[in-house]
Amino acid sequence: MDDEENIKKLEVEITRLRKLVYYDELTGLLNRRGFAEEAEREFALISRANGPAEKRTGFVIPFCIIFFDLDNFKKLNDQYGHEAGDEALKLSAKILHGKLRTGDLAGRWGGEEFTVALIGANAERGRVVAEKLRKTFAETGLEYKGQKIEVTGSFGVAEYKNHPSLGDLINDADRAMYTAKESGRNKVVVLGQ
Repeated sequence: MDDEENIKKLEVEITRLRKLVYYDELTGLLNRRGFAEEAEREFALISRANGPAEKRTGFVIPFCIIFFDLDNFKKLNDQYGHEAGDEALKLSAKILHGKLRTGDLAGRWGGEEFTVALIGANAERGRVVAEKLRKTFAETGLEYKGQKIEVTGSFGVAEYKNHPSLGDLINDADRAMYTAKESGRNKVVVLGQ
C-alpha cells in the first residue's frame, strides 16, 4: 500500500468517526451533541443579530425550539419489542425529514426525545409546525410485522425571549412538552400560552 492509499483510507475513517460523534446511528438525525453544537451556533448568531436585551424593541430574527417525546414508548417496547421501538424512532426521523424546511435542525436528544430548532420562526410558527408533526405521527402510525401500531407524540414549543443560553430555551420547550404529557398526551403546548 502506498501513502496515497493510506491517506484515502484515513480520510474515510475520519469521516465515519466524525459522523458517529455528531449523528445518531439509528435515525441518521443529529445526536444530542451534534444538535447542541449546531443550534448553539444559530443561537449565538440570532442573539447577536437581535442585539442586547436592554436595547431591544423587537426581534429581528425569531427562533424557537420544539421538544417532543414519543408517547408511551416504554409500553410500545414492552408490548412489541425493542425492534418495534427502533422502527418508531426511525419513523420519527422520516417524518421530521419530510416536514421540516431546509435549514431547520432536527436531532434525537436521547431515548425517545427529539429536538427541532426553527430558525426565523416565532412561537406561532413553531406551534403550526409542531401541530403538523403531531398530526402526521397520529395519522401515520407504524406498520410493524403486519400490525398497525399507534405512535403519537407530546410537543413543547418555546420561543427565544431574552434566554441567556440555548440550554434555557431547550429547558423551556421541555417544560412545555411535560405540560402536554400531563394534560393527556398527543398535544402541542406553547410555553406561556
